Amino acid sequence: MNDRAAAAADATPASSREKTLRGAVILLAVLALLAGGAIAHGGPTRQGGREWLRAVALVAGVCGASSLGGWFVARLGAGGAALAVSGSLGGIVLRLVLPLILLGWLTVDPATAPGAGRLREAGAGGLLVVFYLTLLATDILLHIMWGPKGPLLPARERETTPDIQV
Repeated sequence: MNDRAAAAADATPASSREKTLRGAVILLAVLALLAGGAIAHGGPTRQGGREWLRAVALVAGVCGASSLGGWFVARLGAGGAALAVSGSLGGIVLRLVLPLILLGWLTVDPATAPGAGRLREAGAGGLLVVFYLTLLATDILLHIMWGPKGPLLPARERETTPDIQV
């Protein structure tokens, strides 16, 4: 009997790790689709094409890092209620801070930061909004699907998971 309990305890973290890695792969795939679509939309043939490619690379890097970092921090709390709250808050902060820093840098006076002005003119602000919101929506869907009552949770686990009541 103790062997079954130990095996079940070992299986749960592995399942959580597997979901975390699958979610990271999904977020990376969405990021790759966004970047590929943006490059195909603008591309080097467009006027200011080099700056467009730089803007896509910068926004993809910042949004990808913040989204993946937020996903991993939020998934750290998959083990318990106290960790879930702090993990969710930490994930939100990490997901917000990097794009906000980039947005602040893009609004700097072009005389002070000429690179920011060129990227802003190339459309980095609009790219930031599209990338951030798409990755945020993907992150939310992943949390819903793999949450305590999510549709991708096996039925036997859904039945034994207690309802959280406030």
